[in-house]
Amino acid sequence: MSSPDQKADPLPVAAEADTDASALEKAPETPPAATATSSSDEREIRGIRWFLICLALYVSALMYGLDTTIAADVQGAVVGTFADDVAQLAWIGAGFPLGSVAAVLPYGFLFTAFNMKWLYVAGIVLFQAGSALCGAAPSMGALVVGRVLAGVGGTGIYLGGLNHFSAMTTRRERSVYLTGTGFVWGVGAILGPVAGGGFSVSPATWRWGFYINLVIGALTAPIYLFCLPSIDPAPGKSLRERAAALDYLGFVLSAATWVFFAVGFVFAGGRWAWDDGRSITFVVLFGVLLASYTLQQYFCIFTTPDTRSFPGHLLRSRTQVLLYITTSCANAAMFFTTFYIPIYFQFTRSDDSLMAAVRLLPFLLVLITFNLATGWALPKIGYYMPVCLVSGAIMTLAAALFLGYLSPTTPPAYIYGFSVLMGVGSGITMQLGYAVASLKVSRPADVFGAINMQNIAQIGATVICLVVAGQAFQTSAVRNLDAALAGRGYSRAQLQAMVSGTESALFDSLSGELRAKVIDAVVAAMRRAFVIPLVAGAVSIVSAVLMRRERLFA
Repeated sequence: MSSPDQKADPLPVAAEADTDASALEKAPETPPAATATSSSDEREIRGIRWFLICLALYVSALMYGLDTTIAADVQGAVVGTFADDVAQLAWIGAGFPLGSVAAVLPYGFLFTAFNMKWLYVAGIVLFQAGSALCGAAPSMGALVVGRVLAGVGGTGIYLGGLNHFSAMTTRRERSVYLTGTGFVWGVGAILGPVAGGGFSVSPATWRWGFYINLVIGALTAPIYLFCLPSIDPAPGKSLRERAAALDYLGFVLSAATWVFFAVGFVFAGGRWAWDDGRSITFVVLFGVLLASYTLQQYFCIFTTPDTRSFPGHLLRSRTQVLLYITTSCANAAMFFTTFYIPIYFQFTRSDDSLMAAVRLLPFLLVLITFNLATGWALPKIGYYMPVCLVSGAIMTLAAALFLGYLSPTTPPAYIYGFSVLMGVGSGITMQLGYAVASLKVSRPADVFGAINMQNIAQIGATVICLVVAGQAFQTSAVRNLDAALAGRGYSRAQLQAMVSGTESALFDSLSGELRAKVIDAVVAAMRRAFVIPLVAGAVSIVSAVLMRRERLFA
């Protein structure tokens, strides 16, 4: 058994460099270590203590996966509770990944400088606080704040699990434990809609979809506090030296850019008109912040090439950029399908939240199966470019089928088939970039930067997809409803309430031909919104074609 306090060994030599290495000659010489990794051939922690640590870390990853997708099937129930504020509905899904992506860069760097155990515990505390606020939310605004806070904590949980397994395992077994983290997250993502739907239709209500995290957290808290070792990723450095190395300005600009993007594009066209001064202000400030962050990173203002928050030198690598695009496209297609298929069945088949979630299971099961199968098969195939190409082609085909055949009368078997195709396509590459990007770096120390880019691609794509899709769907649906119900005296707010879901009181009051018109208008808007995963699939194909035809290993 190890002592309670561990010190990290240097990062082991990584795999093959990207053949774009010559383009990286200006990269920093000594960036921070990727993780506090153990180079020992024998794991120090064993027995029951190791079992409990693994159990706690994996259960936390499961919670993170649950909250990633749970919003897909509680939206209708939430609208039933907060019927007067449906303009913020997109925040239920987008708030959680927004908190995650805003925190991923600072949290990732903190794990290279400060005690990993207490950073992980802080993530757990933030996640539980956000969950408690969501469960007790007296308004939609409070629910959104809770989702964002839980997203910030979720980043600490996910990155903390990866860093702890990297630090505590041997080189031979490390990939197994890291893959296990992705697998458990996937199981949570599968169970999320089902859990959300189940609670929504039960006497416990949707609120227990968030309260359940508190129960799980209470059961595992003793393990975090008493079994998890304290690991110092930067031994020999003073607190002042560690704090001075952080890119504070970069962290603030990065988080602010994501926040202003999400706020501007969720509220514009919904709560605020597009020509409203607030919409214009937020969209303009988003552009200004993005430009400011880009310039701050490029010229290393109040930071250095070694410590800047975004690994900009990796953008000179064609492979890293194309893998970033591929991961973004796969996750955009995956999350779009996860959130909009339940809505389709709720409108067209009058499903309750639980049944709509059950109908999503074929997609989610195939998604996680192909995600795991790709991890197993990729080393045997030896080439990543054809795998990415197949993924993009299947995603494009699935989105095209949705775009061509989605209607209120489409047989459920067709929807299942199209969803399964989307699960195959997006499952292949949703996490493939992590394995390939970490291998195709010029120096071992760049592994951290490559993984950080993949984190941003995965979580950032979720935010962008849900915000853009929510904006496109609601705008198109309200326009369709306005035309279908012209002359009947419905206000814009009432039309938005109809779009929000079948648990809207106004939708429930409709019957006969009028109800059919509303369903036709909503499904037509949803079908048009499938242009988003169609574009994602097409871009993924182009990205794959531009990749190098090289072996995964030398």
